[in-house]
Amino acid sequence: MPGPYRQAWASVRHNRNLRLAQSSSLAAWTGEFLFLSAMTVYAFDEDGAAGVGLVGFLRVLPATVALPWLGVLADRVSRRRLLVLACTLRAVTAAGAALAVDQPVAVYTLLTLSTVCHTAYRPVLGALFPTLCTTPEELTAVNAVRAVLDGAAALLGPLAAAALLAVYDPAAAFAAVALLAGVAGVLVAGLRYESPRPVAVEEPAGRAGVAADVVEGLRGLRRHPRALDVIVLGGVQCLVRGALTVLVVVVAVQVTDLGRPGVGVLWAAFGVGGFAAAMASIGAAGSARLGTLFGAGIALWGVPIVLVGLLTDSSVAVGAFVVIGAANALVDVTGFTLLQRLVPDRTLARVLALAEAVFSLAVALGSLAIPFVLSALGDTRALLATGCLLPLAVVVRWAGLRAIDADIGVRRDRIVLLRRVAMFRLLPVPVIESLALRLGRARVPAQTDVFRKGEPGDGFYVVESGRVAVLDDGSEIRRLGPGDAFGEIALLRSVPRTATVRALEDTELAVLSGPAFVSAVTGLSTTSSTADALVDGYLAADRERRTGPSQPGPDRGPGPR
Repeated sequence: MPGPYRQAWASVRHNRNLRLAQSSSLAAWTGEFLFLSAMTVYAFDEDGAAGVGLVGFLRVLPATVALPWLGVLADRVSRRRLLVLACTLRAVTAAGAALAVDQPVAVYTLLTLSTVCHTAYRPVLGALFPTLCTTPEELTAVNAVRAVLDGAAALLGPLAAAALLAVYDPAAAFAAVALLAGVAGVLVAGLRYESPRPVAVEEPAGRAGVAADVVEGLRGLRRHPRALDVIVLGGVQCLVRGALTVLVVVVAVQVTDLGRPGVGVLWAAFGVGGFAAAMASIGAAGSARLGTLFGAGIALWGVPIVLVGLLTDSSVAVGAFVVIGAANALVDVTGFTLLQRLVPDRTLARVLALAEAVFSLAVALGSLAIPFVLSALGDTRALLATGCLLPLAVVVRWAGLRAIDADIGVRRDRIVLLRRVAMFRLLPVPVIESLALRLGRARVPAQTDVFRKGEPGDGFYVVESGRVAVLDDGSEIRRLGPGDAFGEIALLRSVPRTATVRALEDTELAVLSGPAFVSAVTGLSTTSSTADALVDGYLAADRERRTGPSQPGPDRGPGPR
């Protein structure tokens, strides 16, 4: 397995929290794909294609309304506990549907509630993943591993549904969904992690009401238009996906000769494609072109649907669903990674929940509208019209996707620079992304002081290019070059500058404000202890230099601060 693949799986294998979170996701999504297949067959048997569309709309609408409020809750309480609660309620409602299978109204009601529970799962887990990762590349790799597991779930779930529906009835399938939800909840209950404090920013720190927090999430999207571009394109894709929940039955039963079991076959093909593409997308972990890749995935969702409408062949339909599954995995990995990186952690859960609400509503609208499209255009023309929608949407938003790539590229360079600083190496992704956004620039001419001994400390500096000298009472202590940092002692100990730093040549510095630096470094026990150890070493070296060595010890090297 090539380097990126080994690294991605190793990041999960060696991190207990990531192992538990990914295993929980596998169980939850296997249940969801099983649920989707069983629900569509159940509704089709009860009310035909119109029934599938109507039930799809009715079961998703409450989830769309609930998601913004659930997102606010996830930004206020423990995200782990909210995941456990969502899985528990999912298990209870799915089990209830299994028991009430002979009463369609009760089943539809319980399936609606079950959908609300599961729709809360993905944005909350998505908001939690960045806290469990330490680099953007690791975050992308973790999302890719999750997509690989989702691909496996998209294969296993429909196959399980096909087997259960062939031997038993939908009640058995709904009971299996309940079991998988319980397993997912038990796994996520074992997560143990430390939530970082938000980096000091200009945003208000006070806590408003829940409704105000929902509004703040909407305003957050306005402040991050690139994230809005991702959500808009994702919404169009979900509109087509909603249509596909009905079209898959039409393709299997009416366009091709696959028949009712073909519904499970087509969704299994979707899972095969998703699994393969998710494996391939791990290689995108270090890419700065996530926006372009996201757009390519959106466009590839539509093209195979057009081919099915043109050729109407069973083997073409199966192959098309493989490609759609592959495109879905690419959209999933890049889209969620982009939102996790473009939105601050403080509002991430509510923005992801708002995005999920948009996606859920789009799925519902697509499933509700497609029966009318089928009635007006017929089977094959409806496939053609639906498939063309996504490539056109990508063409319209192409400039925004390229702008995202430019922004991600700049951030990557800044993060690489910050990761060279020992105190920043263990920071989780939300914190290091926040620091990268707040990184300023300063050009210091040769023989100019950056700051002088005794001055108040107001910033932390990383050398990008050039060299500086650390001076104490006119004597040079040390020289620093690219990647070296200085200024932390005055900030962490609340004392004046302990040395003078002078540029030896024209020098470019990356600058963090004092509050941003302090809140980032002291927000986690691991980084705080690393910073304390470094500062203690610098101060001890300074005392030795002034008074002479008191006892042998490791040479930490004097520091400019």
